[in-house]
Amino acid sequence: METLAMSGFTGCLSKAGLGIAGTADRVKYTAPNGAGTDFAINGICYHVADGDNIDTGVPVNTDISAVQAADTVCLYLLQLDSAGALTVVKGEDVLSTDVTKGKAIQWPRPGVNRCPIGGVKVVTVAVTFTLATTDFSASGVTETWYDFAGGMPNYPQTS
Repeated sequence: METLAMSGFTGCLSKAGLGIAGTADRVKYTAPNGAGTDFAINGICYHVADGDNIDTGVPVNTDISAVQAADTVCLYLLQLDSAGALTVVKGEDVLSTDVTKGKAIQWPRPGVNRCPIGGVKVVTVAVTFTLATTDFSASGVTETWYDFAGGMPNYPQTS
């Protein structure tokens, strides 16, 4: 019998509708169609219902500081496991002045057996930001939300 060399697809199949939750240090996903978010991990499909006030927890990558420095830009990757549990991977802080000069900010790598559904870019001005502690709407913090479809961006953000 011949073995097929195939790999399963991992990616979000519908818009998650990411944003600031009712509790401002947490996230929500509210799909525009109201039906929740469909996603795949290694070719197997899953579904998670819309949710509000979802605790992000601390970033799952421990090799970089959990605290985003003042006057920086950072990308945070939001990912789901097969049970629909959300975890966040923090990217590296890039000085805002370097981004203004054209330096790219990279999306962090997703975890094994996790589906990246979107992310948030956090810009700090004269304050630090700590995931699950600092409000996304705090003074000196600006956030931009991204929903992914069919995988995640394969290029860095430059603005």
